[in-house]
Amino acid sequence: MPNSGQPGAPPPVDAPAPPPCICLRLLARFPHAARAAVLLALALAVAALGNAANPMGIPWLPSAGGRVGIPRAFESRLPEIGAREAYPLWQAGEAIFVDSRDRSDYDKDHIPRAINIPMREWHEVWQEATAQLPRDAELVLYCYGFHCGLSTRMGKRLLELGYERPIVLRRGWAEWTEAGYPTARSPKGKGR
Repeated sequence: MPNSGQPGAPPPVDAPAPPPCICLRLLARFPHAARAAVLLALALAVAALGNAANPMGIPWLPSAGGRVGIPRAFESRLPEIGAREAYPLWQAGEAIFVDSRDRSDYDKDHIPRAINIPMREWHEVWQEATAQLPRDAELVLYCYGFHCGLSTRMGKRLLELGYERPIVLRRGWAEWTEAGYPTARSPKGKGR
């Protein structure tokens, strides 16, 4: 007796069996989605290969200094130093120190003679700060600590604007104070 289409009736003998996996059933039902998925996968593969081959591409992993999001074009031009290397620059007055932390933290304490340019308020304070930063001066930028990216973002922005010598204080304010170097509130430093 032929299948009458009633529920529970066995499928006709000549009908193909449905694919066992839900994914395969969806692909069989929507062949255009399968083509789109393949094209998307190919586009992502080509983009990843192009980025890897491009010297100015975006890095997939943190840079040597542990920072993420610095295009390779700026990594080599944005050197980092530790507090030990920064202290003689500060003592000799050879560099302008720029505090990229928020105003409230700068007001609590900061490296003596440092200029405060809060990176989170860049657009509001930039015009006023320009006069204090000569383009050829050595600028030591610092923020809260190792995982803070404010000074790195500021360094990238300064390079884009044509500044020649920005340097990032690798572990920022945290390293400076741990080393016991002078601060506005403690001009002689700790243990010096």
